[in-house]
Amino acid sequence: MKHVLRFVFLTSCSFLLTVVLAQAQKGEVKGKLWDTAHKEVVSYATVAIYTAQDTTLATFRVSDEKGNFRVPNLALDTRLRIVITMTGLKTYRKEFTLSAGQPELDLGQINLEQADHMLGEVVIAAEAPPIIVRKDTLEFNANSFKTLPTALVEDLLRKLPGVQVDAEGNISVNGRSVQKILVDGKEFFGNDPKVATRNLPADMISKVQVVNDPDALRRDPDMPVSEIPQVINLKLKKGIKQGAFGKLYVGKGTKDLFEGGGIVNLFRDTTQLSVLGYANNLNGRGLGLRRSTVLGALTAVAGTPCLCGATAALP
Repeated sequence: MKHVLRFVFLTSCSFLLTVVLAQAQKGEVKGKLWDTAHKEVVSYATVAIYTAQDTTLATFRVSDEKGNFRVPNLALDTRLRIVITMTGLKTYRKEFTLSAGQPELDLGQINLEQADHMLGEVVIAAEAPPIIVRKDTLEFNANSFKTLPTALVEDLLRKLPGVQVDAEGNISVNGRSVQKILVDGKEFFGNDPKVATRNLPADMISKVQVVNDPDALRRDPDMPVSEIPQVINLKLKKGIKQGAFGKLYVGKGTKDLFEGGGIVNLFRDTTQLSVLGYANNLNGRGLGLRRSTVLGALTAVAGTPCLCGATAALP
């Protein structure tokens, strides 16, 4: 009987160990990018991995200065698709499947050809690159980073690689602070980034662009790169630019505690009109402004706190 129990115990342990190892094992794909026209490596290209069945973004990386890339922690026994994009070059796509017996795929040198400058047929691609690196702009495709339907811009920023948002709502990109947030190239409620990140819905954003602050460089052209403040520009979805949207919320708790607020936005091409209000007796900071125990606030163009107001950006 003891031998039977011992056999069952060892068999169970072996089975569990096999399951754990199978779950823990992941695959990877790697390669090197080469520009066939200029005979040089392709640096900072976006390498995205999607599940082939539903084109869901699994993960992505950026090629290094020598054109090499390596994407680890990929699922096994799942049909995957690699999509490599770089401005001015044709998109590279390839489907593959990794397995426990062959968890690594080395694509070797991948030759990327120049994109045609003449406008040919229109092709709608199912995958959009999650990140595009240009000389002076870092651009994130917001649709590649899933958020809840009720998420705000701050929640979206927390999901972007290299972007940090602390508990107070202060934003930094790769260690450099963000001093200003623009909406389609225009300031949103003065120069307080938290007003935009904590009140605008994430699902209205198409792209998040990060650039060096031109005003800071104008004041000090010799400023070290590591100290240049960053500016985030939120590109709206096309449908948002021709409509109105907003939100209204109110809540009441024990001991007569309450909180309420709302935001209404109207966009018409180059015209933007936004009205924002907030009130509570929780000593909250819904607008990123310092306030007393009970205060409704709105940041107008001049940045003066008041009970209600609006800001408009005209052409």
